[in-house]
Amino acid sequence: MSDLSKMTDWDKLQGMLKASASESQRFTIDEAKLVAHLRSRVKGQDEIIDDVARLIRLSWMKDKRTRPVCNLLFLGPTGTGKTELAKAICEHLFGDEQALLRFDCSELASPEMGKTRLTGSSSGYVGSEQGGQLTRPMFANPKRVVLFDEIEKAHPVIFDLLLQVMGEGRLTEQGSGKTADFTQAVIIMTSNSLADSMGKAVQGLTDYPRIMNAIKTLLAESGTFRPEILGRVDKVYLFKPLSGMQVAEISLLKISKLGQEYGVETHFVAPELIIQALEANIRVSKFGIRELERILFDRYASYFVEARAANAKSVSFEVADDGTIVCKRDPAP
Repeated sequence: MSDLSKMTDWDKLQGMLKASASESQRFTIDEAKLVAHLRSRVKGQDEIIDDVARLIRLSWMKDKRTRPVCNLLFLGPTGTGKTELAKAICEHLFGDEQALLRFDCSELASPEMGKTRLTGSSSGYVGSEQGGQLTRPMFANPKRVVLFDEIEKAHPVIFDLLLQVMGEGRLTEQGSGKTADFTQAVIIMTSNSLADSMGKAVQGLTDYPRIMNAIKTLLAESGTFRPEILGRVDKVYLFKPLSGMQVAEISLLKISKLGQEYGVETHFVAPELIIQALEANIRVSKFGIRELERILFDRYASYFVEARAANAKSVSFEVADDGTIVCKRDPAP
């Protein structure tokens, strides 16, 4: 193939990519539907959901972007819905929760290992052809939500990489030298650092700019986040602790989702069984929603397995006189 042919093919490819990006940006987001979807999965954070949906819709509709759709920082106690909201945003925007790239930043505490994990090994080193766990998936599909959980645990070198991603919408892979595009992605960072202090700092404040100023000042003075990182964040959201009733709603959602994973629908759960979930609220507030998921798995997974084995398509959960769970299977069609 001649150099001219190669150039022509490359130009065609670039044209196709630009056309694809343009089509993506012209896709209209229905803000009301986005809000409804997010509220169906995340409880107790309606004000945050409303503002996130508005910000995403406005940012998404830009004809040209030189940075990600938006850079968001979710703060607050563990188990309040920060990670779940990131998953819900991804599912609605990109049609599949699998489009979420999630990194546990406790695994990015080493300067060399953390950088290598995200951008790959340098050329000539073992594994350089495999690329980075951040850059390589972005080459394949730049339409993603990228989530950095517990970002405060990442090494400063990782923050240097994030400055490029959040500010310029691109990141170069070490081995290949190729540049990953983040202008069609939503970047989300979560942190439960200083949750108690932040709650006290904003107590009594109702004006959003004053709340954000108090939070950013606290984060900067504590050394948790560098000012240049905070300067690239479009919005900071402080998640509120969940009430007992909100935990009960989440319990219902989690039971239903667990059943769907086994191919079984949940028609009814007795209120008494939800009260049992409320009694686990102390453990939830200490260990987060993941602890709630473990509690519900231990209590309900075996019933769903038995229902599927019996070809039941749906079940209802009632309570016996002694307080134990009674699973009633709907007959198979």
